[in-house]
Amino acid sequence: MSAAKQLFYKITQIRSTIGMPPIIRKNIQALGLKKRNQIVYQSVSPSTAHKLARVKELVKVELVEEKKTVEQLSAERKFNPGFKLIKGDLTKKSYE
Repeated sequence: MSAAKQLFYKITQIRSTIGMPPIIRKNIQALGLKKRNQIVYQSVSPSTAHKLARVKELVKVELVEEKKTVEQLSAERKFNPGFKLIKGDLTKKSYE
């Protein structure tokens, strides 16, 4: 017997709920979203799919096989400075 893989929706809120009807706001809140560009993971189920159908204009949905932790998400967003300071002689500073 093969184990079925658990799938998740990666839901990103793209648009704000300002000016939206209360039913839309409640569905966004039920999905766990609070602000724009926030990412949450929900398991694939009919109830989640129904909520997503209600708010499809406000969110971006991707199907993924595993959840990411908050630490992994923040590491992805971290800015790469594009240079590295080489420590050595204090009179001569060089960059790579």
